[in-house]
Amino acid sequence: MSSISCRISLGKYRLQTSRFHTSSQCFSILTEQARPIRVVCNLTSSRHFSKSAYDYDKNRDPGLDITATASFPKEVQGPVGLPSRAEQIRRLSSSTPDSPYDILVIGGGATGAGVAFDAASRDGNLKVACIERGDFASETSSRSTKLIWAGIRYLATASASLLSRKLLTNPLDTIKDFMGEIKMVLNCHRERRYMTEKQRHLTNWIPIAIPFSEWHVSPPPFGHPIFGFFPILAPFVLKIYDSMSGFSCPPSYVMGKRKAKEVFPQLSDRTIKFCAVFYEAQHNDSRTNIAIALSAAEHGAHISNYVEMIDTIKRADDGKVIGIKAVDRMTNHEFDIYSKKVVFAGGPFTDGLRKLEENDPNKLKPAVNGASGTHIVLPGYYCPKDIGLLDYNTSDGRFLFFLPWEKHTLVGTTDTKCQAETLPSPPESEVQWILDECGKYLSKDLRVRRSDVLSAWRGFRPLAADPHAPPGAPISRDHIISENPDTGVIFIAGGKWTTWREMAEEVVDRIVGKNGPKSKTLELKLFGGEGYSDNLAIQLIQTHGMSNDTADMLAKTYGDRAWEVCELSKSTNQTWPRFGVALAPNYPYITAEVSYACREYACTIEDVLSRRTRLAFLNKDAAMATIPVIANIMAEELGWSEDVKREQMAAARKYINSYAGRIPDNKESILRGAKYLHVEDLFNAIDTDGSGFLDKTEVGELASVLGIELTEEELSIAFKQMDQNGNDRVDLKEFEIWLSNSQDSILYQRLTQELSLEELKKMGSGTLLG
Repeated sequence: MSSISCRISLGKYRLQTSRFHTSSQCFSILTEQARPIRVVCNLTSSRHFSKSAYDYDKNRDPGLDITATASFPKEVQGPVGLPSRAEQIRRLSSSTPDSPYDILVIGGGATGAGVAFDAASRDGNLKVACIERGDFASETSSRSTKLIWAGIRYLATASASLLSRKLLTNPLDTIKDFMGEIKMVLNCHRERRYMTEKQRHLTNWIPIAIPFSEWHVSPPPFGHPIFGFFPILAPFVLKIYDSMSGFSCPPSYVMGKRKAKEVFPQLSDRTIKFCAVFYEAQHNDSRTNIAIALSAAEHGAHISNYVEMIDTIKRADDGKVIGIKAVDRMTNHEFDIYSKKVVFAGGPFTDGLRKLEENDPNKLKPAVNGASGTHIVLPGYYCPKDIGLLDYNTSDGRFLFFLPWEKHTLVGTTDTKCQAETLPSPPESEVQWILDECGKYLSKDLRVRRSDVLSAWRGFRPLAADPHAPPGAPISRDHIISENPDTGVIFIAGGKWTTWREMAEEVVDRIVGKNGPKSKTLELKLFGGEGYSDNLAIQLIQTHGMSNDTADMLAKTYGDRAWEVCELSKSTNQTWPRFGVALAPNYPYITAEVSYACREYACTIEDVLSRRTRLAFLNKDAAMATIPVIANIMAEELGWSEDVKREQMAAARKYINSYAGRIPDNKESILRGAKYLHVEDLFNAIDTDGSGFLDKTEVGELASVLGIELTEEELSIAFKQMDQNGNDRVDLKEFEIWLSNSQDSILYQRLTQELSLEELKKMGSGTLLG
């Protein structure tokens, strides 16, 4: 006997699932509804399966409700040669217990998408599926330092461990640990070479300089006295580092004192002996992740974003997981996906997935601990455009990178042990710590201001341990691949961006066995790579009349798929550039990318702002201003109603507010808690960039932070009243005059009320007006 499982959805709200034994019972209920409803029915056999004891809805990360609001999009064609997202959903929901997938991957970050790509590209016609509860790269994989680095820090820590007292007290284990670290670094070099040689459309080499101002460092880096002499050893260490990749990278070199001052005017007043320069690979991490996911689709994997696992399906007789229950978060359509093997690749969220396979989640032994890292983005003038800096010995021993990225300066990262969460905001204390370190590193005449922080974000990396390992098993310093003997589910956690391909290969090798089909990914280019050439940007300019910056960005983002983007571009109605309407002023992104993003499975405005372009990561304010433009384009592409468009815009604003920007989150409490004894105190509090004058933007931000609602006209009138000489700048004297003579101003009335300035004014000219 069969049954019909139906879930009724009213708009974006899911109601309780009901189970009926006949279709007539089901549809008699439907006809009684007085308003439009959405119903999803899954026909399943009476084969028994057990349900997880874990209350998923109760323990679900609340940030997920903001990252995706059901929008019921119309079907949009996929990129040339690939199925649409809607078709992918249809394929994912078509598996049965008798016709399961061979491998189902839960998680579409770099590792999860990599597993799907590796499995789908092997010989043997493996049936592969992969789902991601958010967008591809929406968590850890888009929040890295943007380096594909080969592990120079690990080389240093391994050497420090080898040269420690442990070599005398426990020589065998010490040497074994050292060789394990060196093997990991060699693997990183191999994977970096693969990315730079095979994926040239996604990567570039970047030189990174280590400035030395003394010949001996105290306290020594890495906690070992020999590294006190790192300034002397660095050139030799870096040559060893080059050799580990077979000298396939550009060679490291020494930059003299005079040259260093020319290249880094930001360090002009520092006493520099010399700089040691080495090379690492750099990439746009979210784009690389999306390319991996679409490469999996190119090779036949059924893969989709915004599909969430809400439970596992187990055989009742032995408890083995044979599939999952999933929901398409864009339509609330629930369906089952059956597979012979299920792989969890949830990064720092892996333990949350594992709870859905456990009969008693409270007894689950944790496998993954999270560590958060904050990065900030500063204007490009803080770093040369084609070379980065490394502070290898910060106040707490971390590495701190200053890197040119997308014509801005990327600085990070911190390292704080904590639980991972969706929609994480960077702690203001960590933003300030990075700024303080920048201040110590850069010239004293180059002020690093809090208002220079254009964007800041926090990501989480997984620190993994194997909960299924036998007692006494060695602890991995890299990634973990472990299988639950009770359920048969495999999970992978840990590792780093550089080794995504290696980790994916190891997972699939474990599933198919020694005699199974072998990995071919080392020989494959990722999505967009086949037709890429170094002259692609020039070809785009010659054919479509793109600006140089836009053409360069398109070529290094999409590879040969840039042609598809350009074909969607609109005329600028200008002499030059002729095509490619700008998405945001002063940035290379164009409106055609929004349309193309919908073909590449983008579902929300934030998908475009954060990962299809990197605008939110580069400039929070610019991203906020662009929301309406993107909303209008996506509404047309995806068929959104006006109500859905408003919902999507509200969700995007909430998400973008999780980034930090020029104004700290605690700015309101600082303003309200301050004591304003003089006009200058209040003036300086409003003058966020320390320029010595107020502009209209700063006055508007003051009103916004304090919750003072002003129309654009009211703000313009208030600022005009302040700006006595009409030069669009209000100095301290003009501000004093405005405070003395603007009692009728709406802004003045609200400002004195919100900051309790009335009592100060009554105290006379010696205080507020003195």
